[in-house]
Amino acid sequence: MKRHILVAALVISGAARAQTASSPASVSIHKVQKGDTLDLLAAEYYGDRRHKIYIMLENRLDHDRELKPGEKLRIPISSEITVKVGDTLESLAAQHLGDERRARYLAEFNGLATDSSVAAGMSLSIPLRVTYRANNDESLRAVAAALFADGNKADLLKDYNGLSVDKLEKGQTITVPIYLRVQPAKRRPPDADSLALTTKRTEVLERARRVLPGARAAWKAGDYHAVKRDMAALVGDFPYLDADLVVEIGVLLGSAYVAFDDVDTARATFEQVLERSPRHALRAYDHSPKVREVWKKAGGAIDESGK
Repeated sequence: MKRHILVAALVISGAARAQTASSPASVSIHKVQKGDTLDLLAAEYYGDRRHKIYIMLENRLDHDRELKPGEKLRIPISSEITVKVGDTLESLAAQHLGDERRARYLAEFNGLATDSSVAAGMSLSIPLRVTYRANNDESLRAVAAALFADGNKADLLKDYNGLSVDKLEKGQTITVPIYLRVQPAKRRPPDADSLALTTKRTEVLERARRVLPGARAAWKAGDYHAVKRDMAALVGDFPYLDADLVVEIGVLLGSAYVAFDDVDTARATFEQVLERSPRHALRAYDHSPKVREVWKKAGGAIDESGK
């Protein structure tokens, strides 16, 4: 009940000052049918009636009114993007969230570790952003309680906006990230470019997983020629692979090059691994001194902790 009061106060006093920063790609147009209500639309699109507040804010509705058949409503949704070659969480956060420092929020919204790298062909959700303007001096906790039903998310608002205080002054604006999980039936199909990237990623992943077991066995048997034969073709497709696969493939292949005294190619391969996983350290116990030396020249660290 308390949240309903907060939401009503927010919408009635703040509909004109809290507005979604949505692009056409993050809005779906819904033509109202007989029997539609804001509660039902929120349930239909988000699976949760409580999220009707975001539909109200998007459409400048200052109260929960009856909807008229035929009228059109803007339904805010989280944008779906497909990662391109060369994209990083930082570059995507700068492009879609307005600040590369928000990369960790983009990661969290998508269930990724904050130090993850992204692969071309991955699908990421970009949260809806609401621009909130304080009508009076207001605490971030009250704003978080109204928009998230969780006052503890005041820290999120504070950090996301780079604030040093826990209150907003009258007229001050902040950006509020809201991750709305749109129901599968309401999601837009990918465009041709996104579909091509996704298809390419699927093909590369399947090929990598198909040849890796043989390459592992060849490495254990000392057949470094087979490792090179099976792994070298994957290097050009590293951007489409998850970081853990890039590490395993790159370390196997680079070590095989070291075995053939091709130090330059080994170093270049290790450098590509470290571009995707800068913090990865080779365990000294698992690798020869020659491999460790080339790895260090590529800028990598060595874990000396033993087994």
